[in-house]
Amino acid sequence: MVEKIFSEAADSDAGSRNNTPDNTIHRRIRAKMDELAGIQKKTADYILENANKVIKMSISELAQSVGAKSESSIVRFYRTLGFSGYHDFKVTLATEIAGSSFYTSYEDITIQDDITTITEKFFRSAAHVFTANVRSLSGDLIRQAADLISQARRLIFIGYGTSGSLASEAAFRFLRLGITCYYSPDSHTNAIALANSQEGDVVVAISNSGESRDVVIPLDNARPAAKIIALTASAKSQLVEVADVPIIISTEEKSYRTDAMISRLVYSGIISVLYIDAAIRRGNESLDGLKRSRKALNYLKY
Repeated sequence: MVEKIFSEAADSDAGSRNNTPDNTIHRRIRAKMDELAGIQKKTADYILENANKVIKMSISELAQSVGAKSESSIVRFYRTLGFSGYHDFKVTLATEIAGSSFYTSYEDITIQDDITTITEKFFRSAAHVFTANVRSLSGDLIRQAADLISQARRLIFIGYGTSGSLASEAAFRFLRLGITCYYSPDSHTNAIALANSQEGDVVVAISNSGESRDVVIPLDNARPAAKIIALTASAKSQLVEVADVPIIISTEEKSYRTDAMISRLVYSGIISVLYIDAAIRRGNESLDGLKRSRKALNYLKY
């Protein structure tokens, strides 16, 4: 039915109520219940009762919530259900909860909404999330990130998918200031680049989940020579553990189908703040860099 394309209402407090249908993952869990014991059964019960919370948790957070001694217990659990990775399990669970809904963190968009209503709801949601982040973002961490960037020999931007477009945009913007920047969409190329990091390099790693292996694992090779700034929405993620300066945004998006639309705007806002600060600190040097950039691109315009 077309009514299932959009959700009728958002759960304003994840975990306060659970409207999850009897979907595939829930059927798999219930089918395995008699075989589970100890921490495995506790994990199953927790997921059934708190699915809306679980889809926003890192594997470390879930392990801690169910009282598991290590993440390996969670690995065994999702493999029992037929999943090869935690991200695959979590995305599938989130998709089943949301159906094909377009969730914006403040108001849900429904099947009855026309383009005017959609516009109003989306921008109100964006304003709501920006306001929340003004209150929650750590000024000290933003300042530390700005200090690292101002002293950087080279900026290395890492991100893939939606985060990759942000990393690419950021590299282009800082490059216009005359700062040496590096960005590649290829994970193999990035792994080599990070392994050859030098003193004075600053890595800006962007991952909404903070659990992207192709982002997190190569960062170990960049340390201790390079300093790492992380942009993520997960405070207890693997990315935060390896970062020198973790900047954690506040977001209420629960549906993976949204492609983190509102979150992307927040990340772009943080990058803009750091860019403006770098331009101000560099003074005339930044102005000269911008002039050279504009001149270099003049031949593209009629």
